[in-house]
Amino acid sequence: MHRHGALILLWLTMVTLTGVQARTFTDAGGRTMEAELISKQGDQVTIRRADGVSFTVPANKFSAEDQAFIQQWQPAGAPAPVSAAMVPTGPGDPRVKAGEVVALEFPALPKDHNGNVATCNVRIPDNYDAKKPVPLLVWMGGGKGSNSPNGGFPLVDKAEYAIAALPFPSSVGTPRDAMRTDEMDEIWKYHQVMLAELVKLLPNLDPKVRIVGGFSNGAHTIGVYISKAEKEFVELFNAFVIIEGGSPEPTAKKRLRNKYAYLAWGDDLSKQGGKSYMQSMVACAENARLEVTESNMEGIGHAFPDEEKAAVKKWIESVVVPGLAAAGD
Repeated sequence: MHRHGALILLWLTMVTLTGVQARTFTDAGGRTMEAELISKQGDQVTIRRADGVSFTVPANKFSAEDQAFIQQWQPAGAPAPVSAAMVPTGPGDPRVKAGEVVALEFPALPKDHNGNVATCNVRIPDNYDAKKPVPLLVWMGGGKGSNSPNGGFPLVDKAEYAIAALPFPSSVGTPRDAMRTDEMDEIWKYHQVMLAELVKLLPNLDPKVRIVGGFSNGAHTIGVYISKAEKEFVELFNAFVIIEGGSPEPTAKKRLRNKYAYLAWGDDLSKQGGKSYMQSMVACAENARLEVTESNMEGIGHAFPDEEKAAVKKWIESVVVPGLAAAGD
């Protein structure tokens, strides 16, 4: 009894010491560990496990979401940052210039479905300031996908938003087929690497406004990531635009309260409108406790017309941005 009591006391002491700042860290291989971040210097961080063992590792060994957390972390007693985003203190990546497109290339990854070297292209906003938080939109297109950020241009203000594009790997089928063959995990691994580099490229990404959108196969991808609750994905983004696609699963493995979703479908079934198909995605989003906005595109088939793009932009400006700002206050 005394031995058991001592063990319980030790456990309670460890919880007391680490409970406030303890976090589940995930490495690039998907392994998790409960630990507390105790210091950082340059690209090195020191963490302490619940058993008291401390060690120092490069920050890039962790997931994209953990890297974002590390960038923003401040030791106890440190002055509060001037904004919710991390303000870089170094010179930053020399490729990051206002209005330019930065090509993040990954030659070690499979080529995309268009035969290109795996690349995430990131357009830097016209008004970019390295000392200010930058809102983000990541876009995934339909069909074979694309590494061009142009698909996201109609949805946000290019002067203010960083806009990136995620293609699909040719090592598996496009998302519609990968869902059927249960190979979406391979697409996630592909995107996971790209998102980690995106966070490194722009360490001042605004944590309050990170939006991901997709049409058709892009929407399928987002829907599956929500349904499966891919940790880094659902924690990195706080608003989801899903047009004519989504997960066939009506449930989600994680609740995503205080986050937003815009779901739109065409109701012309003769033109392959996704009204019937997307009811599962509506159920999934509601099951995840997202703040859902639904849009029935009357007379539209499998398409994302300009008027709907304008509606999404208005939703982002009038619903998402104010809502996320209020939630962060």
